[in-house]
Amino acid sequence: MRLSTISRYGYRAMIELAKRGKNKTVSLKDIAKAQNIPIRYLENIMTRLVNANIVESSRGRGGGFKLVKNPEEISVFEVLNALESTLYPVPCIPNPATCERYAECGARDFLEEAYEAFVKVLKSHNLKEAAELEMLKIEKRRLKYE
Repeated sequence: MRLSTISRYGYRAMIELAKRGKNKTVSLKDIAKAQNIPIRYLENIMTRLVNANIVESSRGRGGGFKLVKNPEEISVFEVLNALESTLYPVPCIPNPATCERYAECGARDFLEEAYEAFVKVLKSHNLKEAAELEMLKIEKRRLKYE
């Protein structure tokens, strides 16, 4: 499975919010700077996440974005599913009518099994874990170069 740039950037933005916790509002500019994401790209991403009810936004002084739930309550799957148009590797998995060879296809079963394993892994990890892992890796890299 190859994720789009929107998903990769969106996942990074969500990690940045997770680092700050549920109640901390973070400006678009701060997210973009911390995760090296073009701000114009990030605007579209954050709109998708707000529409998916994963993130909430506030305007004005002190405004920005914050998580709707605690980071440990938001799975990686939830984030990527909100950002990608589909996570299915082929269109026939959710909709058999899209393929005339669905019943006899030798590849579909394996692709469906791969998709189910992919989803299982993404659902088994959350943003808190991702944020902690990122901070650990940053610290290891910092120590390496000191």
